Amino acid sequence: MTLYLARGAVIKATQDTWNWPLVDPLPSYGRGRELPGRRYVSFIQGDGISDVIITGENGTIDGQGDVWWNMWRQRSLHFTRPNLLEFKNSRDVIISNVVFQNSPFWNIHPVYCSNVVIRYVTVLAPYDSPNTDGIDPDSSSNVCIEDAHIATGDDLVAIKSGWDEYGIAYGRPSSGITIRRLQGSSPFSGIAIGSETSGGVENVLVENINLYNTGFGIHIKTNAGRGGYIRNVTVVNVSMNKVRKGIRIAGDVGDHPDEYFNRYAMPTVDGVTIKNVRGVDIQQRIDRRHQELALYSTYACPMSSSGVL
Repeated sequence: MTLYLARGAVIKATQDTWNWPLVDPLPSYGRGRELPGRRYVSFIQGDGISDVIITGENGTIDGQGDVWWNMWRQRSLHFTRPNLLEFKNSRDVIISNVVFQNSPFWNIHPVYCSNVVIRYVTVLAPYDSPNTDGIDPDSSSNVCIEDAHIATGDDLVAIKSGWDEYGIAYGRPSSGITIRRLQGSSPFSGIAIGSETSGGVENVLVENINLYNTGFGIHIKTNAGRGGYIRNVTVVNVSMNKVRKGIRIAGDVGDHPDEYFNRYAMPTVDGVTIKNVRGVDIQQRIDRRHQELALYSTYACPMSSSGVL
């Protein structure tokens, strides 16, 4: 099937949070990402589907998320906020030429999926909107994200694969992820891997990225108790302007779902190549925080805060 949004078309999510349906948590997370128990269903949700296209003439899917953001700020949420779009256990999906804006939580979340193409999309949310990640491929394979503009309140793209003991038990990695010709800004990360990487992340190519007014340019983040691995990652041809930290590799990021995580489950990072990165007005070029992290064969080119490598 094809969902087609003509020019000027807008699909708006209801702001009636009391009647928003609940669904079970993802098995690789064990609970809602924000709160224990179930989670609110995504505004557009697909489970076990194939050969589906969401496209158009840059029509808009609007999550009207401000009511949810205020509930988060007031600590009045009862369950984890809904994503704007989530495909689960699905394959052969194309998302193109659509504007996604004001998601209550994450914007585009393919989880347990394969063969997903996301191109020519615009993803927007206010700079201070909480946890409004742009695109989060999660325990998915063969995902291509290209020619996108993203400006949100959290990571522009974050590759994930499950949370602590639940992600380790589910054991489905994210692999074959390509991100190219993306531009955008965020108070957090431009391109992130993690911090939920317990199922493993491998074979990632990131190229031709333009970031501005961003907290972290390239951010590889994990934590003790995550387990899993991050390996065979190549990042090339990245331009940064007004970024707080250009490259950050950290082993002490993120919380835990409950007290049952294995604090001895150490993640590994192996085979990371970062090259041809240029920055202007960078406060800190490279930040390595290896606490509780097994780090092997990581190569990062030095970056000048005034513009050249």
